[in-house]
Amino acid sequence: MPTVKKAEYSALQTQFRRRFILWSPFIVIGLGHLTAQIAGLVIGAWAWLPLTIVFWTTLVVFTALGGGQAAIRRLAKPHGSLGWLVLAVAVGFIPFIVFLQNWKLLAPLWIWLPWLLFALINPWLEESYWRGVLLDASKDWKGWKSILYTSTVYAASHPLMWGVNSFANREAIVFISTFMMGVCWAIIYRRTGSLRYAVFSHILVDLFNLSVAIFLNLNIVHTM
Repeated sequence: MPTVKKAEYSALQTQFRRRFILWSPFIVIGLGHLTAQIAGLVIGAWAWLPLTIVFWTTLVVFTALGGGQAAIRRLAKPHGSLGWLVLAVAVGFIPFIVFLQNWKLLAPLWIWLPWLLFALINPWLEESYWRGVLLDASKDWKGWKSILYTSTVYAASHPLMWGVNSFANREAIVFISTFMMGVCWAIIYRRTGSLRYAVFSHILVDLFNLSVAIFLNLNIVHTM
């Protein structure tokens, strides 16, 4: 194959992969929604567990397709002002009031251990995909369009996947807050060239929003 044709073929492959990655949120959310629906019929609110497995698996697959080595480079040392770290911490404390009001829900071992593991693992996978892979795939777009798209699909994943069996995740405030967080994390990634601050902020969010307890609707039982 002539060198020119090889270059053209490689460029077409890259373009196709980029477009596929940009459409991948609909696959991620669709598979997650289907898993939550089916598992919910069998095990109710505990459907969060198979949903998490399917969700994390799809994130790993699409992050690898979007450039496995690039995912490591995205975690390089951040550059720019420390003000971006301050912003990341501030975003991380948005759900702190939820933690203060419901922290007693974490008392049982079978709640706090999954809650802790989820909060320590999930942010790495989500940020690598929603911010890293998707923002990089849409880097040729205007900045605001790229951030708007990635933040919208990220926010929509909460009611459409986690909200299938979790009452709290169906609320409009969850979509609004996760959209705002997504915008902030996207800007932080763009400005610092690293996902470190976004991952740290996301860990705080997943700790303070009591993830597993909310997935199991324990907050509803607690208030009844």
